[in-house]
Amino acid sequence: MSSAKPRNLPRDAPAKHREALRHTKFFDGWTFILLGVIFLHVFNCPYTKVEESFNLQAIHDLLFHGTHLIKYDHHEFPGVVPRTFIGSLAVAASSAVPCRAVVAWGLPKLACLYIARLTLGAMVVAALSYLGAAVQRRFGRPVGVIFILITALQFHLPFYASRTLPNTFALALASMAHAEWLDGRRPYRTILLLAFTVVVMRCDLLPWAGLVGLHMVATKQIALVPGMLTGLVAAAASLFLSISVDSIFWGRWLWPEGEVLWFNTAENRSSEWGVMPPHWYWTSALPRALTGALPLAVLGVLLEHRLRSQLACVALYIVLFSALPHKEVRFLLPVLPLFNVSAAAAVWRIWNNRGKSRMWQAGCCCAATLLAASLAATVLMAAVSRHNYPGGHALAKLHRLDKAEVEAAQIAGRNLTVHIDVSAAMTGVSRFCDEGAPWVYSKAEGLDREQFMEQKFDYLLSAEQDVEGYHRIGTQEGYSKLRFDWNLKLLLQRLSTLQQRPFEIIVEPKIFLHKLEEL
Repeated sequence: MSSAKPRNLPRDAPAKHREALRHTKFFDGWTFILLGVIFLHVFNCPYTKVEESFNLQAIHDLLFHGTHLIKYDHHEFPGVVPRTFIGSLAVAASSAVPCRAVVAWGLPKLACLYIARLTLGAMVVAALSYLGAAVQRRFGRPVGVIFILITALQFHLPFYASRTLPNTFALALASMAHAEWLDGRRPYRTILLLAFTVVVMRCDLLPWAGLVGLHMVATKQIALVPGMLTGLVAAAASLFLSISVDSIFWGRWLWPEGEVLWFNTAENRSSEWGVMPPHWYWTSALPRALTGALPLAVLGVLLEHRLRSQLACVALYIVLFSALPHKEVRFLLPVLPLFNVSAAAAVWRIWNNRGKSRMWQAGCCCAATLLAASLAATVLMAAVSRHNYPGGHALAKLHRLDKAEVEAAQIAGRNLTVHIDVSAAMTGVSRFCDEGAPWVYSKAEGLDREQFMEQKFDYLLSAEQDVEGYHRIGTQEGYSKLRFDWNLKLLLQRLSTLQQRPFEIIVEPKIFLHKLEEL
């Protein structure tokens, strides 16, 4: 008598995988490659930009100010719309012990920035590994492993995985939801996770949650009424949690993502940050984010029928999302891993059939070339990204530049005041960069000339090359453009010797360091 078919595995899973992969571990050795790549990105670019500032400053304040809410950065710089503290709370709680050790050992506070970002990166890796395990159960272990490797070869997903954006928190939660969606054993968890993500982290994922729900109803993973009830209950519980937690920190009753939704839809003000054409996600964002995995993902839809309906949902979501005028690559972060799943399925199918014909052998060569192109693009973009944070590097340079003056100020017991202008603040400066006494920092905005001169800041970090009453003591360069040498012979010679890069990163002065003439 044959054994009964396991009810908790997808009906269309290949028979040879059903029993062998029932207890697949969601974290294996291959995952450490992705974790290592993310850690390399953190050390290559430790500083952050303005888009990450709210959660980053919140993590700092939770770690260093605790219950003294009046000292929190968001009271002085609230941002355009309020954001939730829930993601920052999770990272701060996980980072608290090593950060306390940093303080106890007298290490610079900047070390806690590394710890916080590494912690967030590890959280995202755990979520992607959970998705990879679901891919293994559904399509076989090789596809799950290739999914992790393709992700590690790319730039955008590993780079953003440790950056304190709301989109990054949404990426982690959505990846877990997608794991349950692909696995098919616990479909209602998909609804719970997506409902929480939409209500607490990113309201713009509402259309995506709706599409996933409709897909599960259409494929009979869930029934319509129980699915709707589950979603409503999960949304209500998430709403209660967000209002309860965030109202405490903001000092007024509010639902952060509700205000974001109103800002982006009813007021339609997101376009103030730039407008892109409707095709931008397809012609610019996806090719840059996925690089060589994009054509492989398209091929995966053709070769793996079990992914067609899911990728159709992704395509429809991007079509709907393209109607919004303001577009950024990071807005697609939560759904990018699904493209990599499709690409991984294509790579495994091509490799598995390599002995059948020359066409499949040629396909192996093409797939290898595309993945190599992804790696090359990652190296290029990582080299460029290091020059995108002149503000953070300028402040670090200032701390090292005038050590004699610092020692004199410490002996005299006086402060050294630094004014950080908008350009510097937006390109790397955060509270994690503060070094404490005798340094005192100001990011005051809107000061007229008279007010500015009255303050008599000892030092300035400014985009202005010359400032009256100050003399320039340093310059911090930043990225300007890329220059390629298109001479094929010279290009091949450089590549063969590995002694010189085939491209040149052009930098130009971005932030100027000034010292008060009277000092």
